[in-house]
Amino acid sequence: MLILGIDGGGTKTACTLFAPTDRGLEPRGRLTLPTCHHAQVGRDGMRDVLAKAATWARAEAAGAPLGIAFAICGYGEGAESSRAIEEACADVANGDSHIVVNDVEAAWAAGLDLADGIVIIAGTGSIAYGVSDGRAMRCGGWDYLLGDEGSGGWLGKEALFAYTRQADGRAARGPLFELVNRELGLGDPFDLIAYANRHFADRGAISALAPLVTQAAAEGDAGARSILARAAEEEAALVEAIIREIFPAGGSEIPVSYIGGTFKAGALILNPLARALPARCRLTAPRHTPEAGAALLLLRDRAPETR
Repeated sequence: MLILGIDGGGTKTACTLFAPTDRGLEPRGRLTLPTCHHAQVGRDGMRDVLAKAATWARAEAAGAPLGIAFAICGYGEGAESSRAIEEACADVANGDSHIVVNDVEAAWAAGLDLADGIVIIAGTGSIAYGVSDGRAMRCGGWDYLLGDEGSGGWLGKEALFAYTRQADGRAARGPLFELVNRELGLGDPFDLIAYANRHFADRGAISALAPLVTQAAAEGDAGARSILARAAEEEAALVEAIIREIFPAGGSEIPVSYIGGTFKAGALILNPLARALPARCRLTAPRHTPEAGAALLLLRDRAPETR
């Protein structure tokens, strides 16, 4: 059996076709599609994206049995939306073996290879997920309007907040000021008000500004570096909450992995994150891609079917 691993996030839908081997998962092909997040593209749009992934995988599989591992942003975050996601996935699977999980569970499986520990996922949104001795807990993931601290959406909003302070002298102007002007085509700083009125509720548009924070920080902007440091502190707070609830006090070292576009900032966010984490935590690079994590979960849960 081949396995189609799908990581449906808020920015894109990453799809990889895997062949399970004695050495693990061997990639047989990759496809990137637009986001399938139901809150952004609706139920029909979600199903259309997932159907394109399945059609591509079946063509690549050339008649071989196929399993589909759906890791979908927003799954498990509301009965109605979860039911809609399950129905769409079952329809797309069309009788093939499949599982549906939240993308953060797949991130944990990918980051830590199904081992106990905690993963932080910070892409368009943010959430953490931990597993300890059979107990699991998620923290964060309150969505763009209510939370998602440390995510791309949060970074984009913070970039605009920092821009206003640099514009009127509450903070020294740095590279971030000109980067925002150029990106948004602002002729006058107060043009930002009209932009915010049009786009502030659009998580995709605001998340697209997150790389400006990284670029400005790399160019020495103090405000941008402060944003990344605060993002790290927010992400560490998610980890701390999970440790308090499901990890035994005074226990062994806890591996903490990370997945998502926020971490493309590299050392600019990973170094402050390592400092902000509790002392017993060890920051570790992810072992696999998120769609491989989804495939690992299907292998674990459907082992007799995939042999």
